[in-house]
Amino acid sequence: MNEIIVLEKVRKEYHVGEETVNALRGLDLVIKKGSFIAIMGPSGSGKSTLLHLAGILDVPTTGTVSLEGKDIKEYSSKEQAQLRRHKIGFIFQRYNLMPQLTVLENVLLPMVKPDPEKAKAILDKLGLSDKYDRFQGQLSGGEQQRVVIARALANDPAIILADEPTGELDTENTRIIMNILRELNQKEGITIVVVTHNPIAAEYAEKVIKMQDGVIIGENSQN
Repeated sequence: MNEIIVLEKVRKEYHVGEETVNALRGLDLVIKKGSFIAIMGPSGSGKSTLLHLAGILDVPTTGTVSLEGKDIKEYSSKEQAQLRRHKIGFIFQRYNLMPQLTVLENVLLPMVKPDPEKAKAILDKLGLSDKYDRFQGQLSGGEQQRVVIARALANDPAIILADEPTGELDTENTRIIMNILRELNQKEGITIVVVTHNPIAAEYAEKVIKMQDGVIIGENSQN
């Protein structure tokens, strides 16, 4: 099977008081194994909602989200948590690091079986071999985001989902982070899906999907 995540006729509604917010409106999307996709669109277009559904952080109101051919609703809550832990690595704009832990401890935290040598090897690959014992407050924004990527790689995920991973970075660090993601995609075959407002970040994807008002309004292939 060449498809890793499939969304079919997906609608997602949120209720805010008496108001119903239609975040996704019958969206269809196929993400193939080993692909690198950027999702762009204005605030409120449904980008992050799509990413949360793809990452099994939420379930659709109607429609289906399938991971490797199986509807995520067929999994129990415990099984969904296991899938998130073993199959999917998450990268967030605001890092979500544990400030009281060292860099190494942050990478060890999600590991099913903590392995300091493996964690160090991941950090070495990301140019952080001299940062094992540093804390979040002692790191630059680019270094913090590389720690987040290291943490996302801790359990050898098949998929990395990144929500505005360069949103707080300058151009130089944006390119550093996106080059790392492209290398993970091209050399290790990890499927990468990036939500971004940044056209520089989107340049690194092989396909850009454009969203507006909860639907896909276009896509174009690159490279």
